[in-house]
Amino acid sequence: MTTLDVDQLDKWYRKRLATKSKDFVKRAEKSYKNVKQTLKDVGTIAGDLEDSAKDDSETIGIASRFAMKLDSIVKDFDVESDISYESTEAMQEEIQRFVQELWGAGARWIRRMDKRHKNTIKMLDTYMKELAKEMKVLSKLLFEFSWVKDLERIGGRIQTLSELTYSAEGFEEQIRQIQLKINTATKEHSEAKQAYDDFTATSNVAELLSLDEESEHIGALLRMKLNPLKKQVKKFMQRDTGVRVSPSGQRALSEYFEDPLTAIIAEPDGTPGLIEGLEGLQKALDTGKLKLKDRLARRASEEIKAIKNGSISDLQMQAKELEEKRQTFAGSDVYKKSAVLTERLNEASKNLEYHTNDLLKVGADIKKQISRVEEFRTRIESEILESFDEKITIKIDDLGLDPLLTQCVVS
Repeated sequence: MTTLDVDQLDKWYRKRLATKSKDFVKRAEKSYKNVKQTLKDVGTIAGDLEDSAKDDSETIGIASRFAMKLDSIVKDFDVESDISYESTEAMQEEIQRFVQELWGAGARWIRRMDKRHKNTIKMLDTYMKELAKEMKVLSKLLFEFSWVKDLERIGGRIQTLSELTYSAEGFEEQIRQIQLKINTATKEHSEAKQAYDDFTATSNVAELLSLDEESEHIGALLRMKLNPLKKQVKKFMQRDTGVRVSPSGQRALSEYFEDPLTAIIAEPDGTPGLIEGLEGLQKALDTGKLKLKDRLARRASEEIKAIKNGSISDLQMQAKELEEKRQTFAGSDVYKKSAVLTERLNEASKNLEYHTNDLLKVGADIKKQISRVEEFRTRIESEILESFDEKITIKIDDLGLDPLLTQCVVS
């Protein structure tokens, strides 16, 4: 068994890869040389065409343009100097693109060229056949040595593992930036809360806050009292029973079951709109136009009767009184200042929460990074054993991530 750190592993791997793939590289190198020579020959043809066109004003446009296109296609051909399975696959694609682009240009210009260029075109055709031949050779080579591709993938994973082990500085800077924002946000939140607390302690805003609490309580009581009618009213509104209810009654049935507090405040005393809507429901039940289970129908009749007898009248009176007081406060400086301070505190709380969540996300990213390092290490060791029949243990130095992880804990 051999123990290597990441840098040693990369050197070890490249040496083993070169040994194992030397036959592939040797055979591919021959094709690379042939392709480079062919490209050089095509480039020479482009130069000859350009020179010959200068002596003939009638064909200068056609031959020159074709020569310029040939030169451009040759220069665009990318032949990598380092031979690998991946670069050889790319070579195949380059040859195919080169041939297609060249004959595409030839279809446009060759037939219009002077006959004295006939031999030049034949030479060009020969070179294209040579490239096609090399493409077949490369195809066969890639098929025969397909396992080399798997070996090269290990190199990519080693490179990724190396990059993963040098991530502490990046995370450290992220944490530093976020901590600065959290410190600022914490200070702003503390100041906003202190200002709000001082204001509530020295003004009659407490009464305003109690109005909110009382309103919420009344709203909860209204929802509780209306809840036994919710299903029945919904079915009545959805089905065409033939029972006609005025617009005010329909609106009341809709609004009371969405926001009962707002609805009952807007209603005249005695809730005539709600009662009219519920009377329509009762009529639909009495005439059999709305079929409900006996329990639901019976419960609906009981609740409708109670409301008509004033079961929510006291709640309406309390809600209206609270709204009057609220309106009185609404025009006062106390209410306005309370709203400003409340908004400031809420905004500071959201800002602090936002940056705190950013810190938690960095912590989650660090955990993923630690996990990925272990995942890549294990996978590379396994693939090396399978591909090179050698047992390797990859030594990972302290990544420096664990201390950073503790900085991402939010109390």
